[in-house]
Amino acid sequence: MYTAEISRNNPALLLFLVDCSYSMSEKYGNTGMSKGQYLAQIANDSIDQVILSCEKGDEIRAYFEIGMLGYGEGAIEILPVQSIIDLANNPLELGETELDGVKIQKPVWIKDPTREWNTDMLAGLEKAKSVLTAWTEGHKSSFPPVLIHVSDGQWTGGNPIALAQSIISDVYTDDGAAIVMNVHISNEEGSPEAFPDTEPANSDFAKGLFAMSSVLPDSFLDRAKEKYPHVAAGARGYMFNARPEDMSRFFDIGTRLKG
Repeated sequence: MYTAEISRNNPALLLFLVDCSYSMSEKYGNTGMSKGQYLAQIANDSIDQVILSCEKGDEIRAYFEIGMLGYGEGAIEILPVQSIIDLANNPLELGETELDGVKIQKPVWIKDPTREWNTDMLAGLEKAKSVLTAWTEGHKSSFPPVLIHVSDGQWTGGNPIALAQSIISDVYTDDGAAIVMNVHISNEEGSPEAFPDTEPANSDFAKGLFAMSSVLPDSFLDRAKEKYPHVAAGARGYMFNARPEDMSRFFDIGTRLKG
């Protein structure tokens, strides 16, 4: 399982699900940005890296499809699922950054998604399950889809745990079940809880996110160990109280499916 070749005929899906609640407008660590702004930056960088990983000479091969959903008062479509070729050819805009003192342009597909007051995680996961189910029905031979969920706090409304677990158990290709990864970003004191293999003891919210996360397949486990050597077999795709550098590593582990 989790060994299907990712190809143009059998692409993989990366689906992001992000908290759009007002608390995402709070400053994040020492980045000089809000949580929502930093999340957008990391997501854009990740999409760019996925595209670069699929370049063969002057050609970009459609090995991946990518989309982003959000939730606040309800579910929000931020970036519809599409081929990386479409993404490469149609960025929202070109931003400017500096690399080694040289200004360069970088594509931007996603801007700060912060917009709502509530945190209806259940609605977001319901929409995610619908998108993932429809995709797997048309891609039975593909590597299982990966759902990367980012939140900065407790949900409001219905409890989402059972629904997240149903994605793991009920959404699958011939190569295995969908992979659900959860990262909690925070400015709170205390060390991050990175890819635990036992239920955390620090809060009911942490326990909930742990229960909502997949056991890491071997290839994901190996990448997690590159960043966090303590990670053991049975680790979940979950991080609590992540700092900015941890969120960047988390996205790398969840999206680097080739090489």
